[in-house]
Amino acid sequence: MPASASPSTLAILALLIAMGVALLALWRARRREARERERFALIARATSDGIYDADLERNTLWRSEAFCRMFGLPADAAAHEIADWLAKVHPEDRERVRQGYAQALNTGMVEWEIAYRFDKPDGSTGHARDRLMILRDAAGHPVRAIGGVTDISEELGAIDRLALLKRALDATTTGVAIVDARQDGWPTVYVNAALEAMSGYSAAELLGRNLNFLQGAEREQPGLETLRHSLREGRDGQVLLRNFRKDGSAYWIELVVSPVRDASGVLTHYVGSQIDVSERVATEQALAHRATHDELTTLPNRQLFRDRLAQALRESKRFGLNLVVLFVDLDNFKLVNDSLGHAAGDELLRTVARRLQGCLRQTDTVARFGGDEFVVLLLGEVETDVLRVVDRITEALRRPVELAGSMHYVTASIGYARCPQHGDEVGILLQRADIAMYQAKARGRNCAVGYEPAFDQGATERLFLISQLREAVERQEFELHYQPQFRWDGRAQGLEALLRWRHPQRGLLAPGHFIDALEESGLMVEVGRWVLRDAARRHAELVAMGLGDVRLAVNVSATQLHHHLLEDIEAIVQEFALPPGAFELELTESVLMVNAESTIEQMRRVAKLGVGIAVDDFGTGYSSLSYLKRLPIQRLKIDRSFVRGLGGDPDDEAICASVILLASSLGLDTVAEGVETEPQRDWLAEHGCGELQGYLLGRPAPFEDVVANIKAQRG
Repeated sequence: MPASASPSTLAILALLIAMGVALLALWRARRREARERERFALIARATSDGIYDADLERNTLWRSEAFCRMFGLPADAAAHEIADWLAKVHPEDRERVRQGYAQALNTGMVEWEIAYRFDKPDGSTGHARDRLMILRDAAGHPVRAIGGVTDISEELGAIDRLALLKRALDATTTGVAIVDARQDGWPTVYVNAALEAMSGYSAAELLGRNLNFLQGAEREQPGLETLRHSLREGRDGQVLLRNFRKDGSAYWIELVVSPVRDASGVLTHYVGSQIDVSERVATEQALAHRATHDELTTLPNRQLFRDRLAQALRESKRFGLNLVVLFVDLDNFKLVNDSLGHAAGDELLRTVARRLQGCLRQTDTVARFGGDEFVVLLLGEVETDVLRVVDRITEALRRPVELAGSMHYVTASIGYARCPQHGDEVGILLQRADIAMYQAKARGRNCAVGYEPAFDQGATERLFLISQLREAVERQEFELHYQPQFRWDGRAQGLEALLRWRHPQRGLLAPGHFIDALEESGLMVEVGRWVLRDAARRHAELVAMGLGDVRLAVNVSATQLHHHLLEDIEAIVQEFALPPGAFELELTESVLMVNAESTIEQMRRVAKLGVGIAVDDFGTGYSSLSYLKRLPIQRLKIDRSFVRGLGGDPDDEAICASVILLASSLGLDTVAEGVETEPQRDWLAEHGCGELQGYLLGRPAPFEDVVANIKAQRG
């Protein structure tokens, strides 16, 4: 600086320097502010929230691009004006937001937050969360307001969907649980109400625990290993498990587990859904039990016994063990059913089943094969042990059984076969024990017989007879003979059809030679149906010969009665145009009492077809008179065993007189069978027996011969 410079010059120079410094500072401040604004704008652009900055002193407003896009507003607002933004707020929320904003500025708040709805540019309704920061001067006046608005529409939608999902999960009967696979022990992090109800545990008791505690001590269930395998491999799994409720009761669930992975594919959770299938499992178990057990006695049935016998035979061959099969058949069981009814018969079978079980060890098996036939499997028994078991069974059955208010005594015929002495196959052992049982019956019943090879001859003969009967059906070797039934004055009233077998070698055979085998073979229904038709077709011939008043009678077995007999009768009545009273069925008391209620209904429908019903061999069975009076019966047939003693045996005479009186009281006719002498005929005529049948009056003969005799008698 020049030495000659004056003080004023120096002052001006200093002023200029000061001004330059001040200008430089202002420039730097403006530049720094511009950089801050630029940084703020970049931050605002980078964030998804809408940002706004209101300078309340300068009355200016800045909005971020995101804010303007959110509300559909222009970005060049020059003044602090909220009207255009408020216009976008939902009408129902607008006043609340306006008042809240004003209150925030005027009451000293430095932070304010509000949620509201707004109109989106696309016309839909959005949800916003608005957070405002307010800067104030030393006096507390607001000088600046900076805010951020977040579109929470998706968030609220997710919350609503989550709430809806929770309500749905709580409303469903399917139990749902979520476990955290990232933590040790896989604790439960969610359960729904259905799972709480299903298990009896509250959510608080289930959360944070591994749900395997619900299986209790049953940690080796088959389904658990399958479940563990699925979990180890991180895949879906479906299993059946038995769980235990809080009260200790068991229930079955069908459980489906599914893995949940994050965006990187890492397994984080498992979702398990389960339904209570206790009722289904109980039904399946009951059906499985029913398939392998007898419903009446709950004993193993034929199928299960054969399976156990096959397993025992395999063990016998492997370890050299002995075993014995016993057939136990109750003696005269049919009499109990016929006299006391099926309910009493069922109770007797249940009692016998319990007593047989009480005679055996846990390693032995007793099964019911059907009817009154039981089968026992003894393991490791020798001959003396078999007899000891037989004695126990006999002693157990000897105790009386109370049935229908009275005491009854039971005996059994027992046959047994041993392995390996009598065979080492299921079918052979059962067959030979069965053969031995028939030998016990043949020896007077109430005894036990071991199998002997000589027994095979009788069984072979029976099988051969059945084979011949099958051939007889195919070759049409059966024929009908007829025996007339006469009134006391000698006039023929009916013809009873009697089955005969014209054997190729043995000649004409009566039913006593083959009827049991016919029933056993299952051919009785087919042969019985043929008998009905062949007899029914004869009515037209009787009418043609002027004998239309002579009825035709056919015997019916129990097998036929329960194999579409009604349909067969309906068919022949229609086919042969049988008038009422032209055709009659003869059934024994025992047959009528088999399922009495069903039989009564069938017979009533038969009677409506005009077909008569007669009770054959009356007095030899054990029918109930209460059932007898409900049956639509036309006549009672007095058995030949009572007729035989007429004229000499007071007991037979008393029985026959009682039957005739009973029939008369019930409005029924009577027919006496087996009339072979004149004293018998005279006694029956004197005591009012309506009809007579027997060798004295006419033997069974072919239809043509019998009809010729009747015509000759009538002149």
